[in-house]
Amino acid sequence: AVLVGSLAMPAPASAGLKYSVFGFGEGTSDAYNQIDADQPNPYNVFSNPKDKIYVQDNPEYIAKKKIACDESFKRLQELPPLIKTRQAENVKSLLTLQLGSLRSNMEYITANGSPGYGDYDQSGPKWVKANKFFQKIVDVKVAAESKTFDLAADEYPKAMAALAEWKAAVKY
Repeated sequence: AVLVGSLAMPAPASAGLKYSVFGFGEGTSDAYNQIDADQPNPYNVFSNPKDKIYVQDNPEYIAKKKIACDESFKRLQELPPLIKTRQAENVKSLLTLQLGSLRSNMEYITANGSPGYGDYDQSGPKWVKANKFFQKIVDVKVAAESKTFDLAADEYPKAMAALAEWKAAVKY
C-alpha cells in the first residue's frame, strides 16, 4: 500500500497557476487583474464609467443637501433667545450638533457637486460669500463661548445677512 501511494504522485503545484506582473499576464491573484474586465484603464480599480452608480448631475443629491440645510437654517433661528439669556453652552451645542453638517452641505451646494466633480475654486464669488457666512457663525460661537454676549448679539445679524447673500449667489 505504501508503494502504490508513492507511485501516484500529485501533479506539480505550479501546473494550474497563472502568473501576471503589474497586470500583464493572466493571473488573477495580481491586484491589477482583480478589476472589472470591461474597465478601459488597467490601473483603475473602479468600475467602468458607463456603469457607475454615482452620477454627478443627479439633482437628487442637491435636493438632499438643501433639505439638510433648511433644517439647519431653522435651528439658526433659535440662537437669539439663547444669546439674550446668556446660555453659552446651549449656543455651542446648537452650533455644533445639527449645524455641524451645515458647512459640508453648503459647500456641496456652492460647488454644485462633490469634491472632484464640482467647482471648488475658493476665489469665486459664491465661495467668498459662503466663507464669509462660515466666519460670522464662528464669530458668534467664539463670542458666546468667551461670554461676550453683546458681541455675539452683534455678530448674529451679520451672519444672517451673509447667509442671505450666499443664498442669492447660489440661487437657493
